[in-house]
Amino acid sequence: MKTLCKLIPVLLTMLALVACNPIQPGNLGDTPKSDAANMTRFSFPAGSNSGFDSTPATTFANGFHFITVPESADLTKLVPEIIASEGASVYLDGAPYVPGTPHDFSGNTQSVKVVSEDGSRTNNYRICVKKGNRNIDDKVYAFMRDFAVPGVSVSIMKGTEVVYSSGYGFAVVETDTRCTPDHLFRMASISKQFCTMCIMTLKEQGRLQLDDQVFGEKGILKGLYHNITPYHEAITVRHLLSHSSGICKGLSDPAFTNSYRFYEGSSQPVPTDTLIQRTLNARQNPSDDGTMVWSPGMGYNYSNVGFCILHRIVEVVSGKDYESFLKEDVMEQMGITDTHIGGYRNERRENECVFYSQGDADGYANPLRELAGAAGIITSTNQMMKILTYMDGDDSVPDIFSYETLMEMYEPYRYSGTGTYGENYNRYGLGWRLNHPRLFQGAHYHGGNIAGTATIWAANTYSKMSGAFVCNSRAYNSNSNGDIDDNMYVLLNDFMRYFE
Repeated sequence: MKTLCKLIPVLLTMLALVACNPIQPGNLGDTPKSDAANMTRFSFPAGSNSGFDSTPATTFANGFHFITVPESADLTKLVPEIIASEGASVYLDGAPYVPGTPHDFSGNTQSVKVVSEDGSRTNNYRICVKKGNRNIDDKVYAFMRDFAVPGVSVSIMKGTEVVYSSGYGFAVVETDTRCTPDHLFRMASISKQFCTMCIMTLKEQGRLQLDDQVFGEKGILKGLYHNITPYHEAITVRHLLSHSSGICKGLSDPAFTNSYRFYEGSSQPVPTDTLIQRTLNARQNPSDDGTMVWSPGMGYNYSNVGFCILHRIVEVVSGKDYESFLKEDVMEQMGITDTHIGGYRNERRENECVFYSQGDADGYANPLRELAGAAGIITSTNQMMKILTYMDGDDSVPDIFSYETLMEMYEPYRYSGTGTYGENYNRYGLGWRLNHPRLFQGAHYHGGNIAGTATIWAANTYSKMSGAFVCNSRAYNSNSNGDIDDNMYVLLNDFMRYFE
């Protein structure tokens, strides 16, 4: 009892000290503050946004959170839901985020900043909102994520009516310039269909025939090239359009081989005529690969240089430079005013994408003017749809070519050699691919493949659907569905089927 009496004053003193000196943050007994600063969800709840029948969530790709809202949405008054780490502070476009408050999402991008409860960490997030169809857009976002593509444009047409057209991501990453379906993209080998339009225009003007010789004393290009052999003299315009000249069989592709297209020891491109001459020098006689002798007309062998030759034919026959003839005699007849031959980055047009390199490829290494007929066109998916209405055999929009000319383009060329790429090959017409074994049933189509670019368009399926899907970068990896081209082909086919 005496011991207890002695302890009471001591305990009272300790309690007084505690009362005067409460436990400070971080001392024993305090709950530590969190250093987590994560945004775990961004969405637009259906219950908070008029006209939403479901709650869209974002797809993360290339450092951005992409999200599509209904076409009826007012982007200036969307109510977001942002879920972040417990205790963290959240800022939307620099202001404290207030749940349930409308915000303007009509700008190019928005920012979300999350600061941890203890103030030690900060994470920043970029949001990119657009109106559209989530059934289409979410698949495009996933494609952009899988192949690190900054910008995509897609247009889908039924008959002569565009039923869906949208840009995704960024035409110019450095300035957050959003991509639209009116931005100009490099078309790569889709340029061959534009060159074909030029040739068919000259045909319908009566200025050449498809079976005219190209080289030699009786050729369209008489006197332009030397070392012309009887093999060269047998090549016709039709052979070049159908990739059956054989001129590149057994050669590495001269249009994309530095020893053919550049001056020695430099990155300065040679003129188109020099590229052609070097190719003629390398192929003096028909190639014999053991399956057939690749004389003109015998078999299909894809040739970029063949379309460089065709673009020179356009210039010689018309008396105009290739771009002028394309614009004045072809595009102008369709009311198309914003299709051009592309150039290097310092020549970029105001509404043209920047093209982004991946891997070791240089997106600006290819001399587009020298390769104009094979790979030089820049245009937009909206213009591509309009062009197709003038070449579809449907009189609701008057075609620029006769039905007979259209059928020459869209019917399989009859190769005369034996084997897989001879008489059995039915997948190319004049300038167009045909008869895909699984996709685009009934359509003529073509893709494009150069560094910094990936493209595909398909025209007039059995159900009268057409579409285009183009990118401002080219990836060299694969996902479970294949490479970038495989995915684009499948997606474009799916999108056309969706709107049937």
